[in-house]
Amino acid sequence: LNLGLMMLSKPKKRRAKTRARAPEGKRQVLIIMNKDVVKLVKVAAVEDDIKMSHAVEEAVRDWLDKRKREKAALNAV
Repeated sequence: LNLGLMMLSKPKKRRAKTRARAPEGKRQVLIIMNKDVVKLVKVAAVEDDIKMSHAVEEAVRDWLDKRKREKAALNAV
């Protein structure tokens, strides 16, 4: 084993993987979900002819609206 040659050689540059850019005003996120839920969302999205991301975003918005209403109700008491 010749360590001298290994130290003289230039390290290999890694090329960054190219990713699809998110549309303007959107951000890509990684979420980990139960595999059965993912499958159900995929099927429902296909049935409704929408993207899975749209279905998930709609569900999150509904949850945020519900949460906001519940907090408002608690503060009203």
